[in-house]
Amino acid sequence: MLTCDLIRVENLTPRDQTIWQDMIDATEAFQSPVLSPAFIHAVASVRDDVVIAAYRRDGATLGFLPHHRRPNRFARPVGAPFADYSALITFPDTDLKARDALAAARIDRYQAIGLIDPYGVFGDVDGSDDMGYGIDLGSDEPINTVTKKHSKNINRHRRNLIAAHGEITFRLSEFDREHYEMMLRLKREQLAQNGLHNFLDAPWASRLLEEVFDAPRDGLHGSLLVMMVGDAPVMFHYGLRYGDHMHPWVSSFDPAFSEFSPGQIFLCDAPAVLKAAGVRYYDLSTGQTHYKSSFCNTQFPVRHARIYGGSASAHLSERLAHLASDVQKSMDRYRIGRGVANALTRLNRRVDQIACLELDFAGRAKGVAHAFANARRRIGGAHAG
Repeated sequence: MLTCDLIRVENLTPRDQTIWQDMIDATEAFQSPVLSPAFIHAVASVRDDVVIAAYRRDGATLGFLPHHRRPNRFARPVGAPFADYSALITFPDTDLKARDALAAARIDRYQAIGLIDPYGVFGDVDGSDDMGYGIDLGSDEPINTVTKKHSKNINRHRRNLIAAHGEITFRLSEFDREHYEMMLRLKREQLAQNGLHNFLDAPWASRLLEEVFDAPRDGLHGSLLVMMVGDAPVMFHYGLRYGDHMHPWVSSFDPAFSEFSPGQIFLCDAPAVLKAAGVRYYDLSTGQTHYKSSFCNTQFPVRHARIYGGSASAHLSERLAHLASDVQKSMDRYRIGRGVANALTRLNRRVDQIACLELDFAGRAKGVAHAFANARRRIGGAHAG
């Protein structure tokens, strides 16, 4: 019989932590820092809604589903939206199905982000397909697949940048507070310019960024990779490092250097620096497929989906979601308001991200109002087209 213990992080036993880590070690797909027990502990230090569902059968531990336990039997991956991946952590041969697991944990709806499911625990779920990208620095495969024409263009930008501003160097400036503050300032300015929600300043998110930045370097910690041009910091990647894996969260650059395409130079030149620093895998997460696919040598499918448990209320929520999806598909099929529908879909994603970040009514209301204000012109433009 399947049982589920709902455990606060501080009550996770050493034995469960060992089993969890053994599961991760047995499956490379689970080795992202955001799926580690250490990351769950880090998020639990800044939020009080972190719970771990530990599944067992006949005394044997089958898997772990860490989640934020929200009102009305709703759950999100721990650390979302900073957790770019979610998974039900198991051993390879575990007979466990997601619907049963959610029902046992008294979860009606689970909002998976970048769902990693190497053993088919979740089966076929509705949602949107995406790809995760990374640079495997231990692989014999080429680091990137940049075409000769593209490479020539990057080399030209690199030469022009060096001629105008000085030599390019990289720093893993993990303790450099000045670089850290500049990285955040540039990202805030970019978000404001694009009318996007400021994911950096939600109180718990700000505390998380700070705590991992200050964390000891022998465990999970924040790592800042900076591309310098002469004495000027130009491009930043900041995120997690855990062992030989790095997972950047924030990418920002000084727009004064935008004519030189610093992001492309960064992704071409950084791997050698990372490898020398003992990094084996540099995870660039999902999204921006057209951009990342050229600079990575690994990719794997993930899904963004809402997954339902086995209760009556969960089944009702699932039927209503399917109905809304069918209406959307019909509109797309007959080209009825496609531009408006696409704009609304993007708006819904923004609202969901705001819900991940803002935990009180005032913060959510302000964020949603900002999202609608900035989406109005997009929806209007799509309708006019």
